[in-house]
Amino acid sequence: MMKSRLIESIKYIKRDALAGTVAGIMAVPLTVGICLMSDYPIMTGLYTVIFAGVVSFVTYLFKPGNYTGMPGVAAGLAPALALGVSSFGLENMPFVIMLTATFQAIVWKYQLEKYILRIVPHYLVEGLLAGVGLKIALKFIPFLYDIEHETETWLNFEREVILVLSIVSFVSFVLLFKYYKKKMPALPYFVIMLTSFVLSFFLPLPKVTIDTVPFHLALPLPHFSGMNDQEVLFILMKMVGFAMMLCTIDIIEQVMSNVAIEKMDPMGRSADTNNSILAIWIANFGSTFFGGMTNLDGLAKSTTNTVAGAVTKLSNLFTSLILLLVVIFPVILEHLPEYALGIIMVYSGWKMIANIAHVRSEGRYALIMAGICGLLVFELGIFEGLILLLVVHAAIQYVFMRRTGHSTTQILELFNDSFKLEINSNAASIERTDMIDEPAVPILDKWVTAVNSHDLNNLMRLYADDVIMIPAFSTQIRKNKDQVKDLYRDLFGKNNLKVVPYEVFSRKVDGLKIDSGLYKINWRSQGFEDQNDLRFSFVIRDGKIVSHHSSLEPGDNVTISHPDAYDQDYVE
Repeated sequence: MMKSRLIESIKYIKRDALAGTVAGIMAVPLTVGICLMSDYPIMTGLYTVIFAGVVSFVTYLFKPGNYTGMPGVAAGLAPALALGVSSFGLENMPFVIMLTATFQAIVWKYQLEKYILRIVPHYLVEGLLAGVGLKIALKFIPFLYDIEHETETWLNFEREVILVLSIVSFVSFVLLFKYYKKKMPALPYFVIMLTSFVLSFFLPLPKVTIDTVPFHLALPLPHFSGMNDQEVLFILMKMVGFAMMLCTIDIIEQVMSNVAIEKMDPMGRSADTNNSILAIWIANFGSTFFGGMTNLDGLAKSTTNTVAGAVTKLSNLFTSLILLLVVIFPVILEHLPEYALGIIMVYSGWKMIANIAHVRSEGRYALIMAGICGLLVFELGIFEGLILLLVVHAAIQYVFMRRTGHSTTQILELFNDSFKLEINSNAASIERTDMIDEPAVPILDKWVTAVNSHDLNNLMRLYADDVIMIPAFSTQIRKNKDQVKDLYRDLFGKNNLKVVPYEVFSRKVDGLKIDSGLYKINWRSQGFEDQNDLRFSFVIRDGKIVSHHSSLEPGDNVTISHPDAYDQDYVE
């Protein structure tokens, strides 16, 4: 397989070279901004991305995670890294990152990522990233009005020029991103960097300060000089907890990125999160020997890389090459005005905040919890905010389950059973009920969730009282909701029942919505697995299913033998 991937990479080298170059140019200001937010030297961030790009390509040849993602330092972890630097000192961060990589290696080895995602609902991660985005935006807003020469009067001519330039550039950046994000997502970055670079020769614009940090290899050992044994033990425990937090957030962000990258893949290839974790823990572990940062396949760079035409991870090598040129010729960055970097980072922070709106489709509970998580992360910090929300989330779940008649023992058993579910298993009952109530969630999504969780009560809320159902596994036509309920009650008696839609078509006709397509249904019966492909159609009126038809998909050996014989099929 390694040979075939290498051949494929060579086959698409022109496309990958162009895409990697575009992604590399975009990665420069993003890496600079994240380093400033993380209190890391800019050169160290560039070294990290270069190294991660090489590791990503090498691991892709053996165990591909995704095919067009681009690794780099993570914006979502920037405040956490800054907290680490202030808590442990920059000299101890290589040791902390080594611990993080070690935990990630354990997660990769035993495929524990699915359990992490069961403990930390992804909508809380969206809230966490929104809180981080707010921190980033506020950190870089001053870049939009900073001037080189301070005066007694805050608003002077020099600041007025910077403010006007920032406003015009920000509006232009947003408009370019809006109209070209699907075709040329890197265009806004090109424009802002090029125009600011040119203007820096004519206007007194504050510029990014670059500290020279030579590439130096050293063992990632901790520095505990001047501490007694008790203090050493305490800070070691803090480092372990901090590294576990970094590990968790890194992995969840990688999972979320993989979902998006998989949807954009030009060849429809599936992403393997466990293989992606292999790439990031190796890159994280290796970066500790030169004081590097954490990395993952960031969504902004990965989107740019994919849309620019990347087909394989060979594009990562060209991105690394662009950043290597910046390292060799740092004078390029010395002409990057602060206002341009501020625009890019403020917009990046805003996008992280705006993404919380996606949670709305999962119901009010998820949206409220995500919003509170964002506020707590902003006020208290990533680790404290997330832990506090997880405790609150668990308490709410417990109270809800108790009110629905479950004993404490049953709740603990349900919690334990949840770890036996697949990574994409359905939410707990409180979240599921809230999802059913949310008008923005498609009826088909609600139906799949309710069926896969055997939630009969919420499932029946999707059907109109006078619904007509023509089922695939019954000779009886169901003519009202009670008869439909009887069918599902029998169906839910089967073990491991699961439905997975794989082809769906939707249309609206005269105020009705019609969903139709194909789904797989499988269950276990007497130790054997039954699996069938079904055709289905829902007719939906006023948010309720009024007609439901399903039938077995014909096999390849079924055909109509004569054009006129439309009243019967013949099996060959």
